Amino acid sequence: MKHSKKLRALLVIGTIYSITLVGCNQNHNEIQKEVTPTAPTVTEVASKESVYNNAYETYNQLAELGVVINSPTEEDLNSLNILEEYEYGNNPTNKILIIPKYNGTKITISTVEYTGERYIEKEVLYSVDSTNEGYGLLLTAERPEDTAEIAIYITYEGKAVEYPIIATKEGNNSNEYLKIDTEEQKPQEGDVISPEVDANTYLEGLNCFSRYDIDVDQDGKFESVEVYCQGQVDDEGHYLLDDGQEWALILRRDNQIYPLFERSYIQLGGLEYMVYEDYEDYNRVHIIVAYNTGAAIMYYDCTYDEDTGFVRRESLYEAGNISKLKEWSYKNCD
Repeated sequence: MKHSKKLRALLVIGTIYSITLVGCNQNHNEIQKEVTPTAPTVTEVASKESVYNNAYETYNQLAELGVVINSPTEEDLNSLNILEEYEYGNNPTNKILIIPKYNGTKITISTVEYTGERYIEKEVLYSVDSTNEGYGLLLTAERPEDTAEIAIYITYEGKAVEYPIIATKEGNNSNEYLKIDTEEQKPQEGDVISPEVDANTYLEGLNCFSRYDIDVDQDGKFESVEVYCQGQVDDEGHYLLDDGQEWALILRRDNQIYPLFERSYIQLGGLEYMVYEDYEDYNRVHIIVAYNTGAAIMYYDCTYDEDTGFVRRESLYEAGNISKLKEWSYKNCD
């Protein structure tokens, strides 16, 4: 009987010891897993080993960002290490193969809307942030004769090409090289207005005379056009002005201030504005700034550039060293 109790006791102690060893071993494995470094991804390895996509070398080394192969052959497709496919539309027939020149290229397919001058990107349908070695994208879609419904955007290290899917001038069986349009890279006319660095003190000592809320970048959030002056506003809303005072006209976007007309001392005059939407240019918002004094007049057209995050200001008309003989506005009529 005593031996039986001892045996049972030894069995219990052995079981507890075994469980303890298993638990310790599991904890040890977990600790080992935490300190074991993860292997680099395929993308990381490819980008470090080679900048150029080997799949592109067969075609041309002169193009900027890649090549478009219309109606690719089986040989074209089989030469790729990675072939991704995307189909757009009902029963599309055109096969379009895109091969980027560089590894690490970003490729996006989006629906687009034509404004009469340019395409506006709408909804993203497909996107790859960084292509690997031997990558190609096979798009199956129709090529309309007049206006594209979708476009391909190829981007690499700040360089970008837009490729609308539309009937080609050379026919739908020729190769096209994705070269950057040098005309588009040229700076546009006008001033580029960046946000004021010291936004907290820029308007100190000025009173807000006017504010108008408008969505200038069509992101669903309102910005505001604001006019400031050293003058006062009485209880009835009348502006109390001297012969001269400081003025400022700004666009406020989030916490940023864009000086559409720099803070300036204006003698016998002031700043005015008009805001309108251009239906011919995808409802683009324009802000017309008017500098009006007895000796000079200036008119500027200001638009927000969604791509750069800056405001572009173009001079519409300027006249200085003048003497006004008569100024009339129907707004002043009773």
